[in-house]
Amino acid sequence: MNFRTFSLEFPRHARILIQFWKTSLVQAMEYRVNFMLGIGANAIDFTIGLVQYGFFFSVANSIAGWQKDQMLAFYAIFMTIFSLHFIVLFPNLEAMSQLVNSGALDLVLTKPISVQFLLSFRKLSFDEMGSFFTSQVLLLGLWATGRIDVSAQNLFLFFGALFCSFSFVYSFFLFLMAIAIRIEKLQNMAELMWSFFTFCRYPVDVFPRWVRSLFISLIPIAFITTIPAKALTVGVEPSTVIWGGFLAVVFLFAARFFWKTAIASYTSAGG
Repeated sequence: MNFRTFSLEFPRHARILIQFWKTSLVQAMEYRVNFMLGIGANAIDFTIGLVQYGFFFSVANSIAGWQKDQMLAFYAIFMTIFSLHFIVLFPNLEAMSQLVNSGALDLVLTKPISVQFLLSFRKLSFDEMGSFFTSQVLLLGLWATGRIDVSAQNLFLFFGALFCSFSFVYSFFLFLMAIAIRIEKLQNMAELMWSFFTFCRYPVDVFPRWVRSLFISLIPIAFITTIPAKALTVGVEPSTVIWGGFLAVVFLFAARFFWKTAIASYTSAGG
């Protein structure tokens, strides 16, 4: 399905997606105690991470040029992106190898709907809601108390950088989905996303200069969390966000091409 056809049929796709999400919620709510414990556990995990950042600044006034309040905003933005990935994308990547190995992908390919859209977003995991909401509370609290001063320009650049961030995360996700199709016996593809996010947990300013340059110019690790956080708290040059947008488009097209190639080469579970 090409982009034009998908855009015309998006309302139908959205209705189908909502039904899948309702099913995910119903399944999660079958065990309500576990559902609430999962959300609570992730909220506690967020708080522990916040305390860890506080310990850093008990022995230093700044870290690689980042002041305490800026670093807290960075942490809130990182956890927003991290939690949204684990709510929306992670459960679908986790299920991909099983779909391929069991032959269930054959059935999905016969559906009159965008396969990429369906396999990317059909499942939701609600555990990380705890991290997501607590990160919003932290970010709004920093703004409401004046600990971060957000101008209109900074806010505009922040949302532009955030779009780049989500685009890069989805591109990497789509690459891994395609690899799961090509290498049928490869398990735990989702675990590779953990490795990806470990590079994004702290500002790229903590790395040597040549690594920072690499993470901005070629491997867009900086655009996952560092650039959005800088855009919101201290501001960045518009050219930086424009460059991030260019890279995001390139990565999305490359991931889409790799995905289409993987789907075209798929010969069903029976070979």
